[in-house]
Amino acid sequence: MNYSYAEKWSRSYKEAIKPLTEAKARKRHESGQLYSVLIGNATRPTSFVEIRGDYVGVEFNDENLEQASSFTFQRQPDGRLFMSRAVFRQFDETKKSVFGHSLHFRPDGYVLSVEEDFRTNTVTRREKTMDVSLNWEPYPKFGDYEGIARFDRDAPPEQR
Repeated sequence: MNYSYAEKWSRSYKEAIKPLTEAKARKRHESGQLYSVLIGNATRPTSFVEIRGDYVGVEFNDENLEQASSFTFQRQPDGRLFMSRAVFRQFDETKKSVFGHSLHFRPDGYVLSVEEDFRTNTVTRREKTMDVSLNWEPYPKFGDYEGIARFDRDAPPEQR
C-alpha cells in the first residue's frame, strides 16, 4: 500500500492539512500525537487513518472524497484496539447525505444499530447481542496499517 502522512485530513476541504515527512509522522506516533495516514493517492486517498494515543479512526472515501464509511477504535486495558463504532452513509447526486447506519459495539457483544433515513426523517433503533471477535485489532505499529485499515471485516486478515 502507498502511504503518505499529514497532521490531519480536512473533511471539509478534502485535503491534507500540513503534510508530514515519514520521520515526523513516526515521532507523532511514538508520542501519541494526532496524525493522519493517507492511503493511496496523497491528494485523493481512498481511505485514511487518524491515530492519537488511545484512539484510531479509519475513514473510507467515495469517488467524491465524501466520508462513505468510518470505523472508530478505542484502546482497551490489554493494549488492543476494539472497534466501538461503524458508520455507513449514502449520498444523493448533490452529495447530500440521505441515509446513515451506525453500529455501536461493546466488548461484551452488545450492539446498538441506528438507521436514519434523512429523506423521510425516520430513525430505526435495534439492540442485539452478537459475536464481536472480529472487532479486535492489535494497536498498529508505525507503517503497518493494513489490518486496521481493512474495510472487509468478515474474517481476520490471516484467514482471507
